Amino acid sequence: MKVEKTQKMLTVVITVILIAASCGSESEVESKLQSGVKVISLESAIGNERVVYLSEVASAVDYIPLETSEESLVGMARHIMLENDVIYLPEGSGIQKLSRFSLSGEYLGSVGKRGRAFGEYVRLDGFSFDYDYQAGIEMIYDRGNKLIEYYPDGSIKEITVESPIGKNFSVNFIKKHGDIYIAAIGIDGTKTQDLIFLDSCGTLIGDFPDGYSKGDYQEKVGGTLREGGMIVSFSPITSLTPLYRYKEQLMILNGSKDTIFSFKSNSTVANVRYVVDMGKFINEKDEFGSLLIKFIASFTRESNKHLFMTFNLDKYKPALNKEFLARVLFNKETNQTTVLINSLVNDIDGGISFWPQHISRDGKMVSVIGAIDFIDAAKESKSQKMKEVAATLTEESNPVVMVVTP
Repeated sequence: MKVEKTQKMLTVVITVILIAASCGSESEVESKLQSGVKVISLESAIGNERVVYLSEVASAVDYIPLETSEESLVGMARHIMLENDVIYLPEGSGIQKLSRFSLSGEYLGSVGKRGRAFGEYVRLDGFSFDYDYQAGIEMIYDRGNKLIEYYPDGSIKEITVESPIGKNFSVNFIKKHGDIYIAAIGIDGTKTQDLIFLDSCGTLIGDFPDGYSKGDYQEKVGGTLREGGMIVSFSPITSLTPLYRYKEQLMILNGSKDTIFSFKSNSTVANVRYVVDMGKFINEKDEFGSLLIKFIASFTRESNKHLFMTFNLDKYKPALNKEFLARVLFNKETNQTTVLINSLVNDIDGGISFWPQHISRDGKMVSVIGAIDFIDAAKESKSQKMKEVAATLTEESNPVVMVVTP
């Protein structure tokens, strides 16, 4: 499919407000707050780190050992999802299978299978799985250029992205959002990516403006380009990151790595939700020319009251922090930003510390812990529940899922 074959003009491709989060003046920050945008002040939080307890964000903890059998055995687990009371667990780094487990730990089979036939996937990673809560559709983004949908009745649908400008390109992600699809594409040989939108059949909605469909695709200075009634964002970026789903909204990070946008279902309009204000640290670089402070956006999660973020703070990491990366908690009610010393300290049952790898639509927060790590942690833990679960495990057991209830 070429762009010239599409028949409908695009009303709005993407509306983007590029906010220079680091400009730093008090009046600018106040202006952002007045406009409804939440400003996450990282500068004020660095140097004021503290221990944050799990009871500050949650009320209960449970540990679910996953069934271990020849059929259900998974490799090293680094990613996890929980939706509609089903735990989805992709195997380690070279992902071969995406397994399902119940909230009691029972193995429920796997989603799809590896291969090159229709409905089969070639390449997965830990972020490939997605879920349509309303329709109950399980989705896998094959790390080529297609999204595979597995329906409750057993039917399968594939959505494939073809180049909208007739050049070699890569696809960073495809997300179903209501009845439309949102994809991020990058043209080979450039450092620019943009969002495109597809209808329910996978057809590009409208054309790109002049300069995109005609002429060379070149990196441009951040801003917006208008052509008739169409708006396309562009910025000097390397990738657009699919962050997470928060209730009915899809959250995406922009190219400057400082702004989180939300898309309502079936909408092609991006709304600014959060801006990370780096303040004086915005342009600070290390000896290799890389930014000293980096937002590790892929691990951002959101609950009703909090935004859970991860940063590489380099030399500004808390001295007592034993973890490589730094955890940052933003309170949506008080607008308070806190850099944590390590993860959330579990004062609810005295068990292992916690940081959410996924937050379900109904608010449950989960993380996955390897059997060996769980057994070792239980020895030092004050949690009776942890000790009971650890007594049922061996080093060859499947992982344990930690479920935290707000």
